[in-house]
Amino acid sequence: MRATTITTLICLSFLISNSFGLVYPRKHYENLTRDQKAYPALWFTQSLDHFNALNTATFQQKYYVNSDYETDSGVVFLYINGEGPVFGPPYLPDDEVVTLAQKFGGLIVTLEHRYYGQSLPFTDLSTENLQYLSSKQALFDLAHFIVSFTDSLPPLSVPRKIVTIGGSYSGALSAWFRLKYPHITVGSVASSGVVNAILDFTTFDQQVAESAGPDCAAALMKVTSLVEAQVKLGGDAKQQVKALFKAETLVDDGDFFYFLADSMAEGVQYGYQDDECLPLLAATSEDELVNIYANYTIAVWGQILGSPEEYGTAWQQNTTADPSKADRQWWFQTCTELGYFQAAPENGSIRSSWVNMSYFQSHCSAVFGNGVWPDAEATNEYYGGNHTAATNVYFVNGSQDPWQRASVMSPLSPSEPESTIVCH
Repeated sequence: MRATTITTLICLSFLISNSFGLVYPRKHYENLTRDQKAYPALWFTQSLDHFNALNTATFQQKYYVNSDYETDSGVVFLYINGEGPVFGPPYLPDDEVVTLAQKFGGLIVTLEHRYYGQSLPFTDLSTENLQYLSSKQALFDLAHFIVSFTDSLPPLSVPRKIVTIGGSYSGALSAWFRLKYPHITVGSVASSGVVNAILDFTTFDQQVAESAGPDCAAALMKVTSLVEAQVKLGGDAKQQVKALFKAETLVDDGDFFYFLADSMAEGVQYGYQDDECLPLLAATSEDELVNIYANYTIAVWGQILGSPEEYGTAWQQNTTADPSKADRQWWFQTCTELGYFQAAPENGSIRSSWVNMSYFQSHCSAVFGNGVWPDAEATNEYYGGNHTAATNVYFVNGSQDPWQRASVMSPLSPSEPESTIVCH
């Protein structure tokens, strides 16, 4: 089977219906995968530092295999994971990875990202111990793993053909893997692949407003304005409005407004727009508007997507490794390499002006030490930004997804096509 055949089929449908990232909808994902018993966790001995031959330290990296659809085709779908724990391989019948495996008689294998879930090199996630957490190390992990894994499989009459698939940050990893390791893989699918490391990512909020629609965006802006007014009053007024959102632990006002902004963006991003917007549009007073939105953050966003305490500086300063937590690690990646800082645009912003580049710079320093700040330009020089010079990479975006602004939004070449799926 030729790589172009794989790419042609992939171009017919929107892939990665269950891929999550940046910040992924953790609780929803766990509910989908936690009870899997048919796919036991397996372990691979991984090098800690691929770029220093004198460092022989290793750690155990978790992976899963789904061989339900495997034939002698030789096709292997390497499903790349991002910034969170892994509980099993793609297996749901409506998952496009499964659809592809069925079509091509492919084997599915998925590797947990270093420093996330149970693939922890250290029990203490100090800044010093986090130095081996980077996209470059993660790509080398994938290369070392998949070569070793496929070499261990029974021989076939045809060569193995590896296709990488990922979404959001792992979508970028999928494209970057094809770029940096073209001798290992025949093709890549990058679903909302954030290959462009944007430092001051104001267009994220602009896309949130566009996707929400003018009426909902105006309502969200009004909520932010009303909450800002209470916080500016200080004292009891500030404490009461934080309590209304069950966010009393967010002492830093920047942390609080970043939580508020994320709750607004993720509702649009992950398909909860009606739950978020329709009640706001029915509000008849300013007090009711804030109360309705606070109820949404608690009853919907808080039950599915996240929790306020995870946004706290103190929470992220905790260096104790915990398989269920990913916030400190992801912040380290953004603060040292990737950026993606979703600052408020000057005009028409849904998020508060408290969420600005000064906030992000102060936050990186408070959590990881003074001077910690990403060189996003260097990252884009290394990978190519949104002009990756790879082949057989298919970029897929959703029209409502704010992360598309850091992806490839139009075809780069015949061998790097792009499709935007229009969502309603």
